[in-house]
Amino acid sequence: MATPDLPSQVLAAAPQAAVREALDGSGQLSARASFVGDVAHGPMQVFGASGKPAMEANYQAGLPQGPMRLFDERGQLLQETHRLGGLADGITRTYYPSGKLMQTQQHVRGLLHGEAVAYAESGDATARLPYAAGRLDGDAIYLNEGRVVRRERYRVGLLDGETLDHTPQGGVAQSSTYRANVLHGPLRRYWPNGQLMEEVAYRNGKPHGNPRRFDEAGREIVATTSPPGFMKSLEKFVKGG
Repeated sequence: MATPDLPSQVLAAAPQAAVREALDGSGQLSARASFVGDVAHGPMQVFGASGKPAMEANYQAGLPQGPMRLFDERGQLLQETHRLGGLADGITRTYYPSGKLMQTQQHVRGLLHGEAVAYAESGDATARLPYAAGRLDGDAIYLNEGRVVRRERYRVGLLDGETLDHTPQGGVAQSSTYRANVLHGPLRRYWPNGQLMEEVAYRNGKPHGNPRRFDEAGREIVATTSPPGFMKSLEKFVKGG
């Protein structure tokens, strides 16, 4: 189907983009962009000292719109993201200089929203962090070579609930309870065999009451007090007095 001719007045009103280039102090190209008047509108490239691209993006009405890519001075891709009205919107991927994936994040209108995942260069995930409207919210998990080493519970950006630290064997080494980022509740430490080692109650970030301690068999260790003068008498006896 043939495209109908546009009226001459519509063609005259259509904005005409002009490509502009910027040079650095040595006369080397540092940027190239399309403008309508004085407003960036269209493709934009920024170049590093090596002459290779440092940033590639598209602009609409002065704001980044669509895919955006950042590069290191060697031209290696460092990050790719998507922009909507200048704000990050969608999946952002960040890379190691080696090219391996370092991190993925999800944004909605500039705010982190969804699971963010960090990776070691080996490809193993090292952290899985849940976000809602820009704040941590839910169960955050930290890993080492595929093994969970720590779990945290967040509510609207604050630690709130039980935090667990795990042993290399997968057992629990320590558990603690938080309320609005402050220790509040029992803090427990465990022996390698899983038996409770120590329990301390916290209120508003401070220990409350006496700690309870247990041996590896689970028997509570009861502290005893010495009668007055006992230590001095013992010292005198050892010295032969």
